[in-house]
Amino acid sequence: MFIKRCWLLCCFIALFLPVSAQEFITLNWQELPSAQTLPVVTRELPLKDDFRSFTYQVEIEFPEYQRLSKSEAAVLEARLDSLRRLSDADIAFGEGLPVSPQITSFIKVSAHRGFLSIHFVPVVYREGSYQRLNSFKLSVKSFPKREGMGEGTTTRSTAISSTKTSLKDCTNSLLSSGRWTKIRVRNTGVFKITNAELKKMGFSRPEKVRVFGYGGYLLSQRFSEHPAADLPEVPLLRLSDGVLFYARGTVSWKPDTKNSYFVRERNFYSDEGYYFLTDRDDIPEMETEVLPSLQGTAANRLTTFNSYALYEKDAYSWANTGRELYEDYDYVAGNAKNYTLHLPGIVSGGTGYLTTIFASRSIGVSTSYAVSVDGVAQGSASLASISSDNQYYTKATSAAINTSWQGANSETATVTVTHTRPSGTSGRLDYIALNYTRELALNTPYLPFRSLASINKETTFVLSGATATTVIWDVTDPANISRIEGRFADGTYTFTIPAGKLREFVAVTPEASGFETVESAGCVANQNLHSLEATDMVIISPDRTDLMTQAERLAQAHREKDGMSVVVIPAPQIYNEFSSGTPDGTAYRRLMKMLYDRFPKAAERPKYLLFFGDCSYDNRMLTSSWKNYRPDNYLLSYQSENSIEETNSYVTDDYFGFLDDEESDNLTAAMLDIGIGRFPVRTAAEAKAAVDKTIAYMENKHAGPWKHTVCYVSDDGDKNLHISQSEILASYTERNYPSLLVNRIYADAFRREASATGETYPDATKRLLQMFDKGMLVVNYTGHGSTSAWAAENLLTTNDITKMSSPRLPLWITATCDFTRFDDIQTSAGEQAFLNAKGGAIALLTTSRVVYASQNSALNQAFLRHIFSRPEGKRLRLGDIMRLSKCDESLANDKNKLNFALIGDPALTLAYPDYQVQIDEFAGVNVAEEGAVYPQAKAGSKITVKGHILTPEGNPAEDFTGTVHPTVLDSKEQVTTLDNRDEGAYTYTERSKTLFSGSDSVRWGRFEFTFPVPLDINYSDEEGLLSLYALSADRTNEAGGYFDHFLVGGTADEISSDTLGPKMTIYLNTPDFHSGGQTNNTPLFVAELEDADGINTVGNGIGHDLSLCIDGSAVLTYNLNDYYTPTAGDYTQGMVHFSVPDLAEGKHTLSFRAWDLLNNSSTKTLDFEVVRGLRPNLFSVICTQSPARESTTFVLSHNRPGSTLAVRMSVYDFSGRELWTHLEQGISEGQTYYVEWDLCSNGGQRLAPGVYLYRASIVSDGSRESTKAQKIIILSQ
Repeated sequence: MFIKRCWLLCCFIALFLPVSAQEFITLNWQELPSAQTLPVVTRELPLKDDFRSFTYQVEIEFPEYQRLSKSEAAVLEARLDSLRRLSDADIAFGEGLPVSPQITSFIKVSAHRGFLSIHFVPVVYREGSYQRLNSFKLSVKSFPKREGMGEGTTTRSTAISSTKTSLKDCTNSLLSSGRWTKIRVRNTGVFKITNAELKKMGFSRPEKVRVFGYGGYLLSQRFSEHPAADLPEVPLLRLSDGVLFYARGTVSWKPDTKNSYFVRERNFYSDEGYYFLTDRDDIPEMETEVLPSLQGTAANRLTTFNSYALYEKDAYSWANTGRELYEDYDYVAGNAKNYTLHLPGIVSGGTGYLTTIFASRSIGVSTSYAVSVDGVAQGSASLASISSDNQYYTKATSAAINTSWQGANSETATVTVTHTRPSGTSGRLDYIALNYTRELALNTPYLPFRSLASINKETTFVLSGATATTVIWDVTDPANISRIEGRFADGTYTFTIPAGKLREFVAVTPEASGFETVESAGCVANQNLHSLEATDMVIISPDRTDLMTQAERLAQAHREKDGMSVVVIPAPQIYNEFSSGTPDGTAYRRLMKMLYDRFPKAAERPKYLLFFGDCSYDNRMLTSSWKNYRPDNYLLSYQSENSIEETNSYVTDDYFGFLDDEESDNLTAAMLDIGIGRFPVRTAAEAKAAVDKTIAYMENKHAGPWKHTVCYVSDDGDKNLHISQSEILASYTERNYPSLLVNRIYADAFRREASATGETYPDATKRLLQMFDKGMLVVNYTGHGSTSAWAAENLLTTNDITKMSSPRLPLWITATCDFTRFDDIQTSAGEQAFLNAKGGAIALLTTSRVVYASQNSALNQAFLRHIFSRPEGKRLRLGDIMRLSKCDESLANDKNKLNFALIGDPALTLAYPDYQVQIDEFAGVNVAEEGAVYPQAKAGSKITVKGHILTPEGNPAEDFTGTVHPTVLDSKEQVTTLDNRDEGAYTYTERSKTLFSGSDSVRWGRFEFTFPVPLDINYSDEEGLLSLYALSADRTNEAGGYFDHFLVGGTADEISSDTLGPKMTIYLNTPDFHSGGQTNNTPLFVAELEDADGINTVGNGIGHDLSLCIDGSAVLTYNLNDYYTPTAGDYTQGMVHFSVPDLAEGKHTLSFRAWDLLNNSSTKTLDFEVVRGLRPNLFSVICTQSPARESTTFVLSHNRPGSTLAVRMSVYDFSGRELWTHLEQGISEGQTYYVEWDLCSNGGQRLAPGVYLYRASIVSDGSRESTKAQKIIILSQ
């Protein structure tokens, strides 16, 4: 228990063991860190296929210990003191560490593969001192299980009951045929549906109607405790005027046999349970089993039973997280409140049990609350104060009062809750539960009853108030309700049951009135998810046509482009077949479990699950924030039990991907079996934009050298913790993936500025936004954050994100708190990045709650180990990257990982090159020869490079024709941060200077290009880097590679004596722009440059940059080095394209300066006037095929390159009737915009041959509309 508590409570250091578990191991100890942690050795050993047939014994043999120094022992004592304060009372940390490591081991399963998870703390207390374990032999032995032997204590598994048909074997749903109507119930009890009501529901033969389902109790997380595989039939009492049946609501009562009372469990997904009615004749008639009473009267004769009353009004969430809601009354308005609970049939003077849970928010001062019943004090509890340092993370503290109480003398009890607190302190009640002893008397139409006193005892129940027609049902198992046949005499019904488990009964007087009533939920269309065949991906969506349409578009894209099998399922269908129609998140999991077990082969089993819809922490939408929304429009979320502490609560989609039998309550130890993602879309527009982005990414529409760029961003402060964690990632990338261009934006490397709104890093933000505009493969942020920003200095804000407008979309990895809180009413910054139709993110591996830096770093490193890995030569899809990362043994039993989610398509493949670029010759040196000398890139020289393209298999790609994009970087240089926080500067190395970036042609797999070396180099005579990206002409194949066996330094023997700066032409939006003209508020700046010596884009920190300055403002000054693109195959000329950020309306002046490689400069200026809403010019619209037979593409020419355009295309016949219309929004890279048309009408019918009119209109930035119209001829196919 001690070790278990350590790794559940502590942020641990994983000291990994070698693969072999039967050899001597030496631990690589370092100085114990100052954080309050204990080191934990963890290892997960793969097991054989028959692992469930064995038990495992793990032992440490031949241990060698070393005594800790005094300073180390002091640190350890401090940690132990902290753990003692955090621990439960029954965990004896006070007794110190054990004399030898205590091993915890259990079986974990992922993708049907077993792993033995081993953990222990390698610090002990022996021979009067603390000692560390330095070396040992780990012995793992397996033993066959004896017949009938359970799973044992070393595994956490429970076998699926063999008495039920398993999900995988049930291949047909009852709902697949016939007429079905859904009904809802709010309570547990006996319900009556009259013949008139049945006829109103559409059943012409009420006598044929049957009931199926199991109601609304919260489904267990344990697969072994799940209900029937399909809808079970519910027994009916048929009356002349209707039917009676037993149904379950959404509040169940679980026995606590230790304390002899019942504990309430609420379904936090739904307030109503559901059943189904049908009049099908082809379903075999269920015969209700009749269980005869045992003969005689048992010694344990009961005339009373355990009953309970509940007060619970869910309406408030302290922290907008977790499954527990509190009542809306706030004790800040008064320190006491009375609650009335009804206790029908209470035994006067009997004993009962009282449970209350109450929470308070008090900063710096503890409070307390007390409970009394009918004026008699029952108990009190202290509520801990919240420290000022922790008030952001802890929203309240709670305490329970559990105490026996003397029963009331009437059937009504007044419970008074009194909150003793400082003025202004909030407090709220969770619930009050009263267990009491009730007379076993049938003085109501029906009576549910059970007794803890009957467990393991032969028991006779004596029911008074019965009639000759009284019926007793055994309702313990809703799938197997049976009828008890007892003895009736003189108003008493008696029956005797054998000793055994707790059983639940309900007594019914059929002729009585006052039964519960149902509500019709409408007809249910036939469905049959149980018959699903093997599928690669499941997409779950709310049952909304607008979302389902877009989900199906995405599914079809995967079918066509990836050859995947994909099924799109509306959520209500899943509830209908897997949770009796009741919304319950575990229904999603049961669906995936069915497919997972039915198709265990790797090629057939489900691999990905996508939630295509938003969700809420308040699944039932009872709180004030959510009460005006409809739950049916959203999907369900899995929430933690903790609902008041940001640091200990979570929302996770992982739960739905734990599919092995062993995985139940301990989510931190479970291993994902599928990749899971979420599209947090609420509207049709959001859904369409997300799908458009994803499909465009799949189709590689915006391929380019930006895919060879990754960027690591870090926060400042915390003694350089974040920057050091980012540097681990950046350095790992440079070592293992040297062809990638690694950019670093470490906040402390930039100047920090103070303003009235706080401190900022404007240059870092500007650099980051420019990176987003240019495009990146991956951007990775480490540091503090919130739902609206990165870092306290607002490195990146929601406002920045919503303004992004680049189609070159990176994968975002955010190791920061709360950034993508996807279950909140407000749309978080991370969600905005994904939902931005014009730019932002293609997907995010991101956080939904408060997370911890050390565990973040471990998961971030796991991401990086998997993100570029190629098992079996194939790139991993995003869901696989997330799954494998979370299953990494460095994260064993880490709760922090539950707060990371994939926002995006789990079946999407990260788009980096498959082909390879290889260099053959550099500066005249055949570098392919073994032992070739390093050539030198000298300042002022011209370097010619030759190379070729290889297929993924390493063969020459002789059919590869396209373009190669080389980028040449200077040698590494040391960078020291500015120490803005006076916590110590940080030093790292990077390649910060780009010597050349250009393009040239590839023909038949071979290429050659020449680049000039500028004068502004480091002159270090150290290795430079040539990174190469190539794209085939048809955009189907990409190649990447690098070359670093050359030195940068020295000066060429001959250098030009030119003293003139570059020739330049500058304009805004289009070449016909003249100084003084009008533009929109985000114009495209273009510079055409030419110089025989080449254009300088290095700068080297001495101002030789391509620089744009607007209105002489430093804030509006931009370094455009990265925006220069040389003309393909000609380094002497090129162009700058830069989308100017949003400008104020009015007159402005811009100045642009450029340098050549000999450091000669030229400058030009432009005056212009910004007019918001300025109408764009639509110069022309043509179609590529006219006459057209199969399809055509409309080409729109305009003057808004780089701007977001709202485009409408319409086709009319000559009577003016609109036949086809299409609306879309997109970014035009240049001055043309393309819209494809398949010659079909809006209804999908192909237009008849003839002449038609088409009209194009464009709008930009809220401007007025510009239109053009032309004719098109359509021919027969």
